[in-house]
Amino acid sequence: MPMRSRRQGNLSKMAVAALWAVALGLHAADAQSRSTTMNEAKTVFADAVAVWHLGDLESANGACPLKVHGAARVGVELQAAEREASRARGGDGKAAEFSGGWLDAGQGADGRLNLKGEAMTMLLRLRNPSGKWNDGELFCKHGGHDRLAYNLFVNNQQIGFEFGAEGRTGLAGQVTLPASALDPKQWHDVIARYDGRELVLFLNGLVAGRVRATGALRQGNTEPVLLGRRGFQGQMDHAALWARALSDAEISALSGGAEAVKQRRESFGREIEARIGREGLTLADQLRGARELRHRLWSDPHRPRYHLMPPDGFWNDINGTIYWKGRYHVFFLGRLAPDRDTILSGKDTINARETWLHASSRDLVHWAHHPPALAPVFDGSMPRGLYSGDMIENAPTPTIIVHVPGQGTCIFTAEDDELIRWKPHPSNPVIPSAGAPPEAVIFDPCAWKDGDTYYALIGNKNKRPGFEGDCTSLFKSRDLAKWDYVGPFYKSDRRWTQEYEDCACPDFFPLGNKHVLLMHTHTPINICQYYVGRWDKAAERFYPEVHGRMSWAGGQICAPETLLDAKGRRIFWGWIQEARPATNGWASVASLPRVLSLAADNTLRIEPAPELEALRFNHRQHDGIAELANSAISLDDVRGDCLEISAVIEPGDAKEFGLKVRCSPDGAEQTGITFTPQAQTLKTELAKSTLDPSVKYQRYNGKFAEAHGLPMEGRLVTEQVAPFTLQPGEPLRLRVFLDRSVLEVFANGRQCLTQRIYPSRPDSLGVALFARGGRVHVKSLDAWDLSPTNSW
Repeated sequence: MPMRSRRQGNLSKMAVAALWAVALGLHAADAQSRSTTMNEAKTVFADAVAVWHLGDLESANGACPLKVHGAARVGVELQAAEREASRARGGDGKAAEFSGGWLDAGQGADGRLNLKGEAMTMLLRLRNPSGKWNDGELFCKHGGHDRLAYNLFVNNQQIGFEFGAEGRTGLAGQVTLPASALDPKQWHDVIARYDGRELVLFLNGLVAGRVRATGALRQGNTEPVLLGRRGFQGQMDHAALWARALSDAEISALSGGAEAVKQRRESFGREIEARIGREGLTLADQLRGARELRHRLWSDPHRPRYHLMPPDGFWNDINGTIYWKGRYHVFFLGRLAPDRDTILSGKDTINARETWLHASSRDLVHWAHHPPALAPVFDGSMPRGLYSGDMIENAPTPTIIVHVPGQGTCIFTAEDDELIRWKPHPSNPVIPSAGAPPEAVIFDPCAWKDGDTYYALIGNKNKRPGFEGDCTSLFKSRDLAKWDYVGPFYKSDRRWTQEYEDCACPDFFPLGNKHVLLMHTHTPINICQYYVGRWDKAAERFYPEVHGRMSWAGGQICAPETLLDAKGRRIFWGWIQEARPATNGWASVASLPRVLSLAADNTLRIEPAPELEALRFNHRQHDGIAELANSAISLDDVRGDCLEISAVIEPGDAKEFGLKVRCSPDGAEQTGITFTPQAQTLKTELAKSTLDPSVKYQRYNGKFAEAHGLPMEGRLVTEQVAPFTLQPGEPLRLRVFLDRSVLEVFANGRQCLTQRIYPSRPDSLGVALFARGGRVHVKSLDAWDLSPTNSW
């Protein structure tokens, strides 16, 4: 992106990995850089608890010999520059080779591999020529998160280090970097250091990750120390453990020497500037970049014109929403990365992380964007930023409750009526991840005040036996500072949801004489669903009575959020994802504001907010259109990519009928909105929505396919199908909102489909009515163009 502002910071995992690859490109020349001698590196090894040079099965001090399990061997001779690079780091020029087997060091003589105290350092020099990283442990004393001592691991294409602390459940600290940052052609020095205050991961002498961590190392672990456990396919030069925190200078000595590390740091700095370019820009440069970005966004034919969305960059979950002092406020997650000096000084890493962005409106239609409401602190304490959360409903002052990875549940209170400035609670994290009840998962929260009690739903799962599947945990407090665990909030039912589903981004509120729990589910794809049921305050439990979904395979809406406004309306927004690669300088959209109410059968009624009618102009009206009999009619005066269409169609004997939008003149591109009476479904037909092969609609993601042994080719769909029934004599009433790549379809106030479409042809603007396999009567059709509200 041309714009180089401090807010940009939207580096993808691939971009971060590319930065590391360039930064470490000098690694191949390490054998020629000899400012640090072999003896200096060997001096660092002198007080190690254990060192394995892997020329044989002995450790350097003879106290921790190795055993071979499976396909692994030691003593592989390195050649030429690789041998010299090994020796420069205190190695012996020999390596171990792993083809799925591993090496076992046991507990070491006198149990010395059970490190004690509040400090340690781990070193592993390795290479993976295939570039394929299987999940598993590289260097560990494992046993699960509640038992492990320390663990250098691979998981989901991330390399990381984690450790456990005495007297605590779960992990005391974890830090990761993309596995793709490790060039398969090169050897890499991976070092993890814990000093009682923070955990730092080094890659080839440079800080690759940093988090705050405290506590004495966990004792009582009886698992052996293993190298290469579970499927590592590569080589290891040497490995070592210290019961102290090595200095930066010592880590440089073990990573090729101070001069080599300095060169890598300088190269890294140049690449950071080239990628996120925040240093040394003149005002003229910044203005030119801003204008170029605006032009690029304005020219994108798929960028919506009247939906709430970020002015630039990527966003995802919609979080706290509130109506306060005459304005609607919506908060959502964006991305922010630290500046060059922070990265190079080692205070924090290059990874972009979550931040809370903020927009507000008086009319639900025109939005003003404000500075970030909550931003991560770039000191290593928030390596992933601030995740999802909620506004505490009924709190006397606007109050945010949010999940901060590595810390727990935190609270922030507004300091002004515009909700620009926020003050952290002095007791943050008010529900710490460390020390939480073992069955409670500390993750996305939502909260409300009832009388003199605050209630909070914490997490997307509960581990208590019998509460498998989607669930969340209930906590309560009188003062927001001290929270007591109550237990699982509800019990899911396999009639409605599967055990692999979860309850993320919960939103709980009264509606009519019932309560509603909205939630985001990650598996098999991101979707939105809800329960309607009974909240028993005395029992402090929720009892679901009705279940429904708001998106289905092929759809894009998730991460729901609502507020109660001054008119007593429950207003809903959801995060509409992309169905194409996010490489266009922006990604994601908020749904239109929807008004939720409760039907007589306790299902949700869903209507677009009436305020949207203010956008209408250029009205076209068609009354009494002739019967359609197994045919289609193109509406020559209704064309465009920013439209509202209202149609009333009386069913006859047609097997299917509905609307088509974004039609090209020859029909090569078109998206159908189809009702099927016999199947009782409403669907969007996507097989011809675009000629662009990069657009994919999924029923399940690749990770789910792998975990459940499903074919990757079976994950794609060509329609989104929702349940929908018309009562005898009831016409189909459609309200269709088209905003370039966003399509929202409301049917009779009882169903809504949310769809992304990306027509590739500029002439794909047509609208048509159709009936298949019989007759229908089109009673009326109204269409309006809709005014843009986004500046670009």
